[in-house]
Amino acid sequence: MSTTGAVSIRGVSKRFGSTLALQILDLEIPPGSFFSLLGPSGCGKTTLLKIVAGLERPDTGTVSADGHEITGRPPERRPFNMVFQNYALFPHMTVADNIGFGLTTGARRERPPDRERRDRVAEMLRLVRLESLSGRYPEPLSALDRNVRFALREELLRIHQELATTFLFVTHDQDEALSISQLVGVMNEGRLEQVADPQAIYRFPATLFTARFIGAGSFFTADVRACGDGRADVDVGERRFSASDAGVAAGGKAQVMLRPEELETAPADQATLSGVVDTCSFFGAHFEISVQTPLGPCRLHVREPRAPGDSLGIRWPDRAGIAYPWEETPSSMDGRTQG
Repeated sequence: MSTTGAVSIRGVSKRFGSTLALQILDLEIPPGSFFSLLGPSGCGKTTLLKIVAGLERPDTGTVSADGHEITGRPPERRPFNMVFQNYALFPHMTVADNIGFGLTTGARRERPPDRERRDRVAEMLRLVRLESLSGRYPEPLSALDRNVRFALREELLRIHQELATTFLFVTHDQDEALSISQLVGVMNEGRLEQVADPQAIYRFPATLFTARFIGAGSFFTADVRACGDGRADVDVGERRFSASDAGVAAGGKAQVMLRPEELETAPADQATLSGVVDTCSFFGAHFEISVQTPLGPCRLHVREPRAPGDSLGIRWPDRAGIAYPWEETPSSMDGRTQG
């Protein structure tokens, strides 16, 4: 969805029967930004998009565009253009006719003259580089292969830069969200967990849910011994580490997260812990291995493959990791497992 200015969402909530789809939610989307809502299926991101577009009415709260409240306006009176998740093409119309269909509906006095409509359709075809296909009939694809998806990401970025307009993009694909967005809002169970730029979302997730949902990580149960100056001293097994403090309390339990690229292989005499390789997966630029250790399973990146059953020394770098308040959360809850 796109608009020309800032979007402000304040105190918005939505319930469908007994299901709370959106909790009280506040969000400011800067003008001209590419903003993505990211989260697992059912987290409320599509409901929020529909409320902004006017296709759903919030139970509470307001939506404003460019400083003007539009909560009560119908969709056709809002300064937004929305692309739906499902295909909405007329197979009996050409590409140009599909693009121009919206200009032929509504009250007759509001429809542009035929010449203006053709000019506006031609402008849109030029924008998306489909001039040569204007007279053809659409053939929707049931799925897009990887290369086409990459190409479409580049097209979205190009169009955003050319129009300098505000984009609100909804996805459960974290690769899409992190690669093309200037800001990302991570949603979970109808609420916003974190809003930040993609690098901050990945490197400094604010909550345990965000840490588990975005990317991959190793999570260790720890006892918090001391906190101060944004750091937490934690005991993991019999070893003490210093980690970034994400809201833990001295004397309590924590879960410490490290990204795979933070952990390193090391000779036995320099290793922080040792383990046995469980799996080894190839990701092009690196291999990701899962290692079973006395402290629990962990993941790390290596340049050369390791065979299952190999013994491995692992070094935990100084001041690496983030400590989160302990929660009972399935260890498989990471972004690669979410649909």
